[in-house]
Amino acid sequence: MEIIENKLQEFLLIARKSQENDGGKTRTEDFNALLTSDSNWKIFTDRSFDIGQLKTYFNNLEGDERFAVLKFGVACMVGFVQCNFTGPDITREIEECLNKEALNKIDFSKLLSVNNEDVNVNTKFPILLVTAKIVFEHCRADSMINDWWCWRSILIHQKILEERSPSLLSDADRLYKQFQISLDLSGNVKASLDLEVAQLYLLFRNVSKAKEHILSAITILGLHYDFIGALGKRTKYQEKELAQLALKVTLDEKDIERLEANDSHLPKDIPLNDDVRLNNIEFSEDLGEICKLGILEQKLFVTFIKDMLISKPQDELQVEEIMAFVDMILCQKNSYAIRAVTLLLRSLLESKNRRTIERSLSQCEEIIGSLKREEPEALIRIYDVFGTGMPPIWKVESQYADLLLNIGLVKIALDVYLKIQLWEEVIVCYTILKLRHKAAEIIEEQLKLNPSVKLMCLLGDATDDVTCYEKAWEMSKKRSHRAQRHWGQYLFVRKQYDECIPHFEKSLSINPLQADIWFRLGYAALQTENWQTAATAYRRYTTLEPESFEAWNNLAQAYIKIGNKRNAHQAILEALKCNFENWKVWENLLVISCDISNFSDVIRAYHRLLDLKEKYINVEVLNVLVYNVCNDLNDCEGQSCRRFLKKTRELLGRVTAVYPGEGYVWELYANLAPAVLLKAQRLQRAYRGYSQSGWDKNPASCQQMLYVCIKLAGIVLDHDIDPKDTLVNSIRLNLSAAVAAVKKQDWEETRDLVEQVTGLLEKIIDKVKNDHSKVID
Repeated sequence: MEIIENKLQEFLLIARKSQENDGGKTRTEDFNALLTSDSNWKIFTDRSFDIGQLKTYFNNLEGDERFAVLKFGVACMVGFVQCNFTGPDITREIEECLNKEALNKIDFSKLLSVNNEDVNVNTKFPILLVTAKIVFEHCRADSMINDWWCWRSILIHQKILEERSPSLLSDADRLYKQFQISLDLSGNVKASLDLEVAQLYLLFRNVSKAKEHILSAITILGLHYDFIGALGKRTKYQEKELAQLALKVTLDEKDIERLEANDSHLPKDIPLNDDVRLNNIEFSEDLGEICKLGILEQKLFVTFIKDMLISKPQDELQVEEIMAFVDMILCQKNSYAIRAVTLLLRSLLESKNRRTIERSLSQCEEIIGSLKREEPEALIRIYDVFGTGMPPIWKVESQYADLLLNIGLVKIALDVYLKIQLWEEVIVCYTILKLRHKAAEIIEEQLKLNPSVKLMCLLGDATDDVTCYEKAWEMSKKRSHRAQRHWGQYLFVRKQYDECIPHFEKSLSINPLQADIWFRLGYAALQTENWQTAATAYRRYTTLEPESFEAWNNLAQAYIKIGNKRNAHQAILEALKCNFENWKVWENLLVISCDISNFSDVIRAYHRLLDLKEKYINVEVLNVLVYNVCNDLNDCEGQSCRRFLKKTRELLGRVTAVYPGEGYVWELYANLAPAVLLKAQRLQRAYRGYSQSGWDKNPASCQQMLYVCIKLAGIVLDHDIDPKDTLVNSIRLNLSAAVAAVKKQDWEETRDLVEQVTGLLEKIIDKVKNDHSKVID
C-alpha cells in the first residue's frame, strides 16, 4: 500500500515543491522535456491518433514502459491546464513542438466535441488534452492512477465546454462505479479524491453525490466548524458594537499529515478601501487563536462554498455565511489555486453590493494579471487546481467583463467580450449601445472564416431572422440542441408558447442538462395549460436546480391541475425550503394540505400565515379542520384527527383574538369547547358577530343567525342548566330579538327556520315558567 501511495503522490498530487532536484533538473524541466520529446509524440503521430492502433501498442508494453507513457500523459495534462487555466504561457520550445506539421494534421478540437457541442474557441492546444485522455483511458499502468487521472480529464474537459455534457456525465458515473469497487484509500489521498469527485459532481449540479464526498472528507480530516455570534464593528464610524457572524473551526488530533502550501507569488488580496466599511470585521471579543488549516482543509472549505452557492437559497444570510468561510481561508497560508479561486468567489459575491463592487473589479484585474506573470512556476500553480474547481482563464476574463458591464463601462466590457469571442454578450453590449447591426456584421465575418452552428444561431439572435435557426439545424445534420434551443427561445420571447414547446422538447431530448430550457418549457406549458408537460419540465428543472423557489411552486401548480395533490403538497414543502417568508406559498400549502387531509400542515401553515400577515382568515379551511376533529375522522396517515384537538383549539383561539367580530369563526370555536357553558358563551359571541349592522337585510345572514339560535336553544333544553341561571335568560332574549328581526323581513328562505326557532323559544319560556311555578308551590 505504501508503494502505491508513493506513486499516487508522484502521479496524482504532482509535487508541493517545484525545486525538487532529480539529476540536476527541476520537476518543471522534467515535464517540459517530456512535452518536447519527439519520440513520445511519434508514438501517436505514427498511428494518426487512432485509438485501436494505440491500444494494441500499449498492450504490448512492459510495466515500466507503460508508466513512462503514463507520465507523458500526465505531462500533457499539466501542459494543457497551464495553457488554459493557470498560466503562465508555455515555453517557446514546447509551443514550437506542438505546432509542428506532423501534429497539426488532425482537428483536435473536433475530437473533443461532445454532444455536438464544440470546446470553447479560446481553448489552446487541445492536442494535449486529447493525448492525455487517450493515455489515461487506454495505457493502463495502474488502475487507481489511471482512473484518477481519467476523472481529472473529465473535469477539465467539461470546464472547456460551454454546455454541460450528458456524455461526460455518463462517463463520470461509469468511472465513479469503478472507484467504488477498486479504490481502497485512506488519509490525505482519500480526502483529496473525495474533494475532486465532489468538484465534478458540483459542476453537473448533482448536489447529493457531491455532499456525500464532502462529508467523507470532513470525517477523514477530523474537521469541525460552527457559526458563532460575537460583538464587533463592520463600519469605521460605528459606535455601538453589534453581534457579527464568525466561523469557529477545530481539528481533531488525528494521525494525519496537514499539508502546507508554498504561499509565494500569490495573487494579492485587494483591500476594500471604502469610506465607510472596514476591510474586515473588527471583533471586540477574543475569538481565540485562529485554527491553522492545511491545504486539504482549505480545499474542503472552497468546495463547501460552491456547494452552498448551488444548494442553498440566495439571501443575505447565505452571503454572510460564505464570507465567514472566505475570511477563514484567506487568513491562512494558501496555495496559488486556493487563493485565486477563493478571491474569485469573493469577487462574485461582492459584485452584488455597491460598496464592494469596486474591489470586486480590482480583484479580478489582479487575478488576470497574476495568470500572466512568470512566478510562481507552473507546477506550483497546478497543485490544487482539480480540488478547487479552478475556472479556465477566459471565464475569469468573462467575470471581469460582466463586472465592467454592471458598472456601466459597456465599451470596455465589449472589448473583453470581443477578445474572448463571447458573441452573445457582444450582442447585448451592441444592443445597449444601440449598434445592434454591428453585432450582426462581426458574426457574419466570423461565419466566413469558420462556419459553425453556434455562430449561425447567434446571427439569428442578432438579426431576428428565424431562417438562421433552420440553417443551423440543417448544418448540424439535425443533431444540434443549440439550434433548437435558440429557435425555441426566439418564439418564447414573442410569447408564441404553443410553437416554442416542440423546439424546446427536441433540444432537451438531445441534451437534457439545460436547466434554463427546462424552466422555460415549464412556463410555456403552463401558459398553454399543458399541465403534464409543465409538471415534467419543472420536475426535471428541480433536479438540476434544487433551490429554485419559483420552479417548485410552479411544479405544485401543475400537479394540482392534473389532480396529483400529494405530489403538489411535497413540491410546496420544497418551495418553502427555498423561501420561508412568502405568504402566498404558505397559503398554497394550507389549501393543498386541507385537500389531502394533512391537518398537521394545515395548522402549521395557518399559524405561519398569521405570523407573516398578522391578519388572515380562511373559514373554508377552518370549517374542514374543525369538522374532521369533532367527528374523529382519519387524516392522510390513517390516524385519528382527534389528536389535533388541542392544537385546533389553540389555532381557533388565536384567530378569534385577531377577528373578535367574525361570527362563523366563533361558531366553529364553540364546537371545540370542552364545557357546555363555554360553548354557550362562544355561541353568543357568534351571535354578536352575526348581528352586525344590516344583518337582517340579507336572507343568508338571517339563516346563519337562526342556526346559531337553534344551537343556543339546544344548550338550554338538552342540558341540565338551572332555569334561574342568567345564561338562560340571555339566550331567551337572543332568540326573541332574532325572531322579531327576521319576521319583519319575511324572507321565504327563512320561514321554516323562524318557525323552528319560535317553537324552541316557546319551550325555553315554558321551562322557565315551570321552574317558577315549582318555586311558588
